[in-house]
Amino acid sequence: MSLTKPTLSNLRAAGTTVGDVYFPQTELLLPFDGSNGATTTSDLSNTNASVTFSSGDEIRTAQSKFGNSSLYVADNVTISSSDGFNMGTGEFTIEGWWYFTSFSNGFSLYDQWSSGSSGNSQIWHGSSAAGKIKWYYDGGSVVTSNTTMSTGQWYHIAFVRESGTLKMYFNGTVDSNTQSFLSQYGKTDTVYLGDQHAGGGGAPQYYLDDLRVTKGLARYTGNFTAPTTAHLTSAGDVNKQILINSAADGVAIGTGGINQARIAKAWCNINGTGTISIRGSYNVSSLTDVATGKYKVNFSTAMTDSNYVGFVAGAEVDSGTTQNHLFHIKRETPISDILNTAYIYVASANTSGTQTDDGLFCVIVFGN
Repeated sequence: MSLTKPTLSNLRAAGTTVGDVYFPQTELLLPFDGSNGATTTSDLSNTNASVTFSSGDEIRTAQSKFGNSSLYVADNVTISSSDGFNMGTGEFTIEGWWYFTSFSNGFSLYDQWSSGSSGNSQIWHGSSAAGKIKWYYDGGSVVTSNTTMSTGQWYHIAFVRESGTLKMYFNGTVDSNTQSFLSQYGKTDTVYLGDQHAGGGGAPQYYLDDLRVTKGLARYTGNFTAPTTAHLTSAGDVNKQILINSAADGVAIGTGGINQARIAKAWCNINGTGTISIRGSYNVSSLTDVATGKYKVNFSTAMTDSNYVGFVAGAEVDSGTTQNHLFHIKRETPISDILNTAYIYVASANTSGTQTDDGLFCVIVFGN
């Protein structure tokens, strides 16, 4: 397929709202907007977690990175438990903007700890750490940042697991101290900001703005420019795209990427009579004539798992007349062969239910 070079002045993005295409993976989003002295705030993610302030914790307008306010943490802010906080063995990103007024006490930036060591995690500043972050994981292992922060200024800090490696980013620059960790991280338990999970920490003294937790995604895989605006609070209009590359999935303008769930992962147009053939296809390597009216469509690149969706439809054209045929995904034994990650079986039958070859039908697959 070829494209005619368009005139750029004739191109425009469709849709109305720019959003975060990864918003469905956002498990917590706290912009901490509100009036000075407020003691409530809202989670704008789909989790809708409850946030509880302790004595002295409040929304303040004295400092803010975005908007007109931020959270002042003086004691212990708790965030209700959620399955979304258990990262399992996958990738994740915990990030926000911190403004420290003192480093004299020990306090947590993001603490999730309970009985048993599996999954326990704590992002902590020790009383003697002097502006460095200690990242506890797996019930006690620790990696300490080499970056030293100062009081009286905003820092964007991102805690990321990418391809099994824990990384810390300070204002977009990765800290030189990283750690390989492939086991479970996080739990469904309560998240603590400020004092540690069991109490006993010193009085924390910091402001926090725009806290975001993303599950299943390393939002940062190398040095980056720290966000210059608040995190987007919805997926927006994911159709706000202009595709300008026919050889790949395309380049999206306006959303930061293409929603992969909306893209067909394989398709083909099949001639299933005589010597069978593929008229056109994407991600289909070959076609196997299994039996009368039964075909095996082999993928070039296997699906990630077998939980995909396949559709088959068409019409038999024979000597100029169109006959009604039924098309379906073929049931196989074992059942795992119905939707195999490497191939899919399809079948054609006449209206009497007898399997017959078909001269024109199409298969399309969506999934991972």
